Amino acid sequence: MATPTAAVRYSQTKTEMTDQAKAFPWECPIPATPFWEALTFVEARNFLQSFASDEERAALPIDRDSTAPKDEKLELLSGLLDNKLAAEDAAVAPQTWYDVDFKAWNRLQMGRFTLQQSLGRDVEAEGTLRMMIGREKNKNNLSFQHTLAALLCDQGKYREAEEMEGPVVEWLDGILGRDSPQALGGRRIMARAMWKQGEERREDARKLFEEVMETVEGMGGGQFAVYQEEERELVRKMVKDLEDGRL
Repeated sequence: MATPTAAVRYSQTKTEMTDQAKAFPWECPIPATPFWEALTFVEARNFLQSFASDEERAALPIDRDSTAPKDEKLELLSGLLDNKLAAEDAAVAPQTWYDVDFKAWNRLQMGRFTLQQSLGRDVEAEGTLRMMIGREKNKNNLSFQHTLAALLCDQGKYREAEEMEGPVVEWLDGILGRDSPQALGGRRIMARAMWKQGEERREDARKLFEEVMETVEGMGGGQFAVYQEEERELVRKMVKDLEDGRL
């Protein structure tokens, strides 16, 4: 991970990104070097969070100045995660890393899923995610169902995606707030899934998009205000893409 004086980026590139916003648990400082700049924030974050210390990250065989093709970088990172999982399991045998440090195991599996998805390995990605849901020790945690619903929507499984995301949105409202990026994202998943089920669901989708936009417009001055502009644009773009048949 970058030192405090090194250039880094967060999910938002705005200069007004506050220290409070940077402290949200889903944020992560990503080194602003050629290797990492080729990756999305989520790809980089979910990989880096699989490694616990600055020393461990600094020891990774990664050329920070590499301009190799993105897929080549993703393959490298995917292999590093697989190697770490094998090494951690071997170090605690006959137990498994899942038994010894579930949170760290969970973070690494999320990194594996993210890279599998980015590499177009949809079957592997869905399998990893369903395995994580099945092995989740805290059954009140619905974060992976949230991710799976988005994946199912991408795969055209719209009814299943809507049904899965419904209880997730209620859960997100309760733990983060209705105006959190995650709860807003959940409603976008549901609205898209409704829209894609056919003309008979379009009005439901439009009403939900209107609700989401009303919430977004009320974000100014709240704890998630830094995300308002992005959320507004995400809603507008999704509606336009759906109307134009691009999504």
